[in-house]
Amino acid sequence: MNRIEIIPLGGIGEFGMNCMGIRYGDEMIIVDAGMGFPEETPFGVDISIPNFDFLEEYRDDLTALILTHGHEDHIGALSYILRKFNLPVYASRFTHALAEKRLSEFEMLDDVLLHRVQANDVVEIGNFTVEFIHASHSLVDCFSLAIKTPLGTIIHTGDYKIDDTPVIGKPYDLKTLERIGDEGVLALLGDSTNATVPGRTPSEQAVIPAFREIFEETPGRLFVSTFSSSIHRLQIVLDLAHEYGRKVCVLGRSMMKNVEIAEEQGLIKIGDGTKVELGESRKLSDDEICYIVTGSQGENRAALWNMATSTYKGLEIEKGDTVVLSARIIPGNEKNISRLIGHLYKRGANIIEEKRRLVHVSGHASQEDIKIMVETARPKYLIPIHGEYRMLFRHKEYVKNHVPGYSDDNIILIENGDMLEIDEFGARVVERHELHKTFIDEESMEEIEYETIRERKRLAYGGAISLVVMVDKRTHQLAGEPQITFNGVAGLDLTNGFASDARKAVSEAVGEMKPGQIADTAVFRENLRIHLKRFVQQKLQGKPVIVTTVVEV
Repeated sequence: MNRIEIIPLGGIGEFGMNCMGIRYGDEMIIVDAGMGFPEETPFGVDISIPNFDFLEEYRDDLTALILTHGHEDHIGALSYILRKFNLPVYASRFTHALAEKRLSEFEMLDDVLLHRVQANDVVEIGNFTVEFIHASHSLVDCFSLAIKTPLGTIIHTGDYKIDDTPVIGKPYDLKTLERIGDEGVLALLGDSTNATVPGRTPSEQAVIPAFREIFEETPGRLFVSTFSSSIHRLQIVLDLAHEYGRKVCVLGRSMMKNVEIAEEQGLIKIGDGTKVELGESRKLSDDEICYIVTGSQGENRAALWNMATSTYKGLEIEKGDTVVLSARIIPGNEKNISRLIGHLYKRGANIIEEKRRLVHVSGHASQEDIKIMVETARPKYLIPIHGEYRMLFRHKEYVKNHVPGYSDDNIILIENGDMLEIDEFGARVVERHELHKTFIDEESMEEIEYETIRERKRLAYGGAISLVVMVDKRTHQLAGEPQITFNGVAGLDLTNGFASDARKAVSEAVGEMKPGQIADTAVFRENLRIHLKRFVQQKLQGKPVIVTTVVEV
């Protein structure tokens, strides 16, 4: 089989859940295993992951899982895919440390083989030879991947931007990318998150002047909220706090974890005596403390939300405090952030966000970065990935119009569940699969079946009707009037005899049934449900969930 198959399980046409299968011959590697955060919370569930059950038919082909970097939308589903398929994992030093932490929380660390790799390492995985290219991003220790196969080289950019002056680490390794481009690149899987944004994405260094002004001008306590994985941003705040004589207190579970790991790995440098614990921070004057906290997206369990609503360990936002929201708004979080800002204003805080000052820059490639990537790699085929469909489309249109040699024939748009086949004759989508997301219960962190979510949706929109019927198990006749309870059913008027009519309809239906239909409880219960459903749909517009219970007496 002299062809490459590329199958996205997530991350195409959406934010998050990044996961890609790449197959040659009878071997498949998986790139990333991320979680998503649905824009509209689907009926009590805040986390989604790819449908890894789809990979069952490839179980014998799966050889490795490669992680491009440590953001949750790339490693958040790690434990779930490894429960189903115990694959060796390849990751950078920092991503490796995050993976270890995550797997230890699920008591899986001893069962998984983790390989730590670094930029410019080359690893042989069956038919694949993978070279790790240093990539600049809002996180540290990130990779683009050059995946070499007998048919040609596939480059997976991961998340990236062409940052010439990162705060931590080296710039994007364009020299290695150019060498691989000279050798020949069959296809480029390119990040599209910022494909609608003109120009170059600013360097992480660009936020320093605004933060310096904030430290100079702020007389009271300073709270900085950003993504816990924005290691460059954290280093900037830590450096300026040390320079301006403020101690730093890190709050929020994920923030504390990431700072601890980054410090252990030598990726963050913290000045002597700069970092303090919460108890010590309370003893300091207002102009002597800076808090770095979780909650930039208005998450109602994060530290900043709890401080704004007086529920965080005795620490709350007060009049005169300055709160810096140093993060972009993830689509879907607008309402949460608006509510958070409202609470902060009520408490008398001064709020600084990216609309007012340059306190955030993106970690993703804008249009000119994309042009640099394509012109350096010079792939035969370009496949936009990561982002909503409009971003994928704009990625395609921009390259068509600004990079010579590219047209509709060699820029291919794909969606989750598509099988893109590349061979000596061309590249085309040969199969399409409908992949339902898998939802995770945040309390138990266990998977919830798709059918359960559908049932919740029906309950949310149609309400529920509970029918309880008592039957004499000897005579197979009703032993009393049916009991019907209505919950959240729209258009219902219980004062017009509807409930009485419904009970009568059920009694009549039972009277028409044969003894054998009543004796089989499962059949009887379903018949009752169908008869009551028909009656309700004749009278009401909605489609409530009907739960029937048969009690034998």
